[in-house]
Amino acid sequence: MTRQLIARTRDAVHRLEDTILCLFMTSLMLLAVGQIAMRNLFGISFLWSEPLIRHLVLWCSFLGALIACRMDKHIRIDALQQLLQGRWKLVAQLVASLASASVCGLLTWVAGHFLADERAYGGQGVFDLPTWILLLIFPLTFGFMTMRYLGRSARSVACLAGKGLPPRHIDQADTVISQTP
Repeated sequence: MTRQLIARTRDAVHRLEDTILCLFMTSLMLLAVGQIAMRNLFGISFLWSEPLIRHLVLWCSFLGALIACRMDKHIRIDALQQLLQGRWKLVAQLVASLASASVCGLLTWVAGHFLADERAYGGQGVFDLPTWILLLIFPLTFGFMTMRYLGRSARSVACLAGKGLPPRHIDQADTVISQTP
């Protein structure tokens, strides 16, 4: 029951990420094309569209990075892992996941301080939204990435202990977990 609840929650979070990214990308494209058309055809533009487009680009890029992390499709330097096999490859994956979790954790902490400073400063962004709300993507993304890399680290440890599938097979492991009674 607990594994099914975890799998359902994880799947819901994944769907939410995908949906938000699709909505933001669609909005971004419609706004950009609309802005260009209005400027070229009628010689007018909305003052709020340029800053909104900039923030949508920021949010889309960070959400895309988060989804790439989830799908294990992010950019990485893994020349050493290509040379290693068996247990040593798992150890290298564990070290890489822990290092990534550490960096993302540090960036979450820094982004939290940055957000607190923005909130204290009290700047206003597009549609008079406080700037700190528009910048929430920084700590949110790095926080989720930290959790994902810690999860990968835990799967590496479980595999090294002989109690799980290798981290490279995350999708298969998630399917197995969600199908077990």
